Amino acid sequence: MVPADRHRLTNLPLGRKLMTSAALLLGLGLFFGGWIVSVHLTKWQTSTVALFQWGERLEILRSRHSDIFWVLFLGHAVSLALVAIVSAFLLRRVALARGARKALIGGLVILGVLDLACWLLLPMWGNASVLLGGAIILESILLLYVALHPLRDMWIYRRWNGTGGPPVRVAIVGGGFAGLYTALHLDRRLGYHKDLQITVIDRRNYFLFPPLLPSVAAGSIETRQVTYPFRRIFEAANVTFKKESVEAIDLDKKVIRARVDVDDDPVTGEPQVIWCETHYDILVLCPGSDTNTFNTPGVKEHAFFMRELGDAIAVRNHIIDNFERAARETDADRRREQLTFVVVGAGPTGVELAAEVRDLIDHILMSRYPELDPAEVSVVMIQAGDQILPGWHKTVVGSAEGRLRKLRVELRLGRRVVNVTPFAVTLDDGTKIATRTCVWCAGVKPSPLLAACNLPLHRSGRVEIGDDLRVKGRDDMFVLGDAAFLLHQGAPLPPLGQVAFQQGQHAATNIDLLIRKQPTKPFKYFNFGALVSVGDKFAAIDLFGVRMSGFVAWWVWRTLYLAKLVGFGNKVRVVLDWTLDLIVERSISQIAADRQDFSGNKFAENAPLAARPRPQDGLPDGLSAPPPADVPKQHAPARQPAAQA
Repeated sequence: MVPADRHRLTNLPLGRKLMTSAALLLGLGLFFGGWIVSVHLTKWQTSTVALFQWGERLEILRSRHSDIFWVLFLGHAVSLALVAIVSAFLLRRVALARGARKALIGGLVILGVLDLACWLLLPMWGNASVLLGGAIILESILLLYVALHPLRDMWIYRRWNGTGGPPVRVAIVGGGFAGLYTALHLDRRLGYHKDLQITVIDRRNYFLFPPLLPSVAAGSIETRQVTYPFRRIFEAANVTFKKESVEAIDLDKKVIRARVDVDDDPVTGEPQVIWCETHYDILVLCPGSDTNTFNTPGVKEHAFFMRELGDAIAVRNHIIDNFERAARETDADRRREQLTFVVVGAGPTGVELAAEVRDLIDHILMSRYPELDPAEVSVVMIQAGDQILPGWHKTVVGSAEGRLRKLRVELRLGRRVVNVTPFAVTLDDGTKIATRTCVWCAGVKPSPLLAACNLPLHRSGRVEIGDDLRVKGRDDMFVLGDAAFLLHQGAPLPPLGQVAFQQGQHAATNIDLLIRKQPTKPFKYFNFGALVSVGDKFAAIDLFGVRMSGFVAWWVWRTLYLAKLVGFGNKVRVVLDWTLDLIVERSISQIAADRQDFSGNKFAENAPLAARPRPQDGLPDGLSAPPPADVPKQHAPARQPAAQA
């Protein structure tokens, strides 16, 4: 199937191009020409401040030259109508999202009506001249954009001329930072052509912004604001999206084999699974990474993670649930166990999560649970190394560590977790921390899809790639992001978002060169630095060699994360959430996705806790007899698997 052309203006007939271009230029000429004439007739000294006084100059012109005023008004109205009608026609053929097109045309219409109304109300309403000055400035900017954007696409837009033969099929496996930026930048470089097919395959139908998951877990921003549907992202691009789970890739036949889950069979009732094959000419493999448990006993069964949206929701619900249970618990040991929250791993995710949880507890939960003693609540961070934020500059590490201690986050450095149960976390020195909550943020490992592809792997489990991001020995295959092993200044590039999106942009450039049969370029990584939020209104950053901490650093952290967030609507909602969070208390409602239970199980929603395991006669240390038969067994909450393509 040939995808729809999202860059259709370049393909308009020459006559229509000339006619619409002339109409747009005429409209702009009438609009700005009227302004120049009014300035000349009133002998007005132009300046930035004087632009806001244009309404006053029109009043003078109306009183002195009434006939000229009405001629200018007519020309002004014609210019607005001409640009609005032609641009509305052309913007439908521009690579813009539907929401953006509606906003542009809607804004132009609203400002145009306001503008013309102020012209007519000048002698009757004193504020009309003031309002007209501000409206005309916004209107000028909008008019220039809606007119020049289509003109650029019609006459200047760079596009690929095609092969004249079979289409070039580019398949991108994984829709994280690397995959998304590869698709979007390749589309911008090549535009639409029937000889080009770009396909993105991911098991989710949305792009996830992982850096803000700790904020979701603490409830400071809502869940939908860290996701954005792929189909909305690609609606203004010549990119096809497939929601599939890739199971294997045949590199010799150039075929991607993926699973699609559909409805139950209408006859047998058994789940149906459809296997789909996607053929490619150029493959971009960026399936992300998986949580690394280091084979620690009990982690997969009993720990929470912080890699998926469901993980953040589960952690938030679990924290609130522990406070609800502790509020009616009479046993002091069990209450402290419920109010102890352990974070394993002191990288950026672990540090931000521990700080966010502490803020949630101190600023929200404690005031809502007056029956609990703050001294019984503790947040513990465990790190195998001798410092938090390993590999970061000592100045930033010192600022972040000092802030964590001020927030009363207990740091256990140089300690390794050797066992996790539903009731405790055991360290390598034999210490047992009684807790119902263990969040594992201790590291990542490559996606298992890499091993299934029979690729040459580095001992780290990642694929070794060349300087141009292609797999050694395979000129048609790029591997990016967490799946790639590439040395930079003698050390492998870390699995970070800034590495992934830089590689995605560069891979798009090299694919463009590859299609045009030109030499590819080596990838050059630029380290922008690092930044981490450590609680409310405090962050520690190291950007371009500038290191700082405190409120200004926190503002920089928010600004940069906001800039990288996908979707204009998401940016607006996050800004509103962050602003409201300063004056309005965040919600502590638990978010459940369960169906109503009609089974008659009275313990379905709020099952009582099982007894804590205690050493008993005849049982080894750490084991206990099963709970009494009349007490329902408590199971650890279901954990969602880590990200795969």
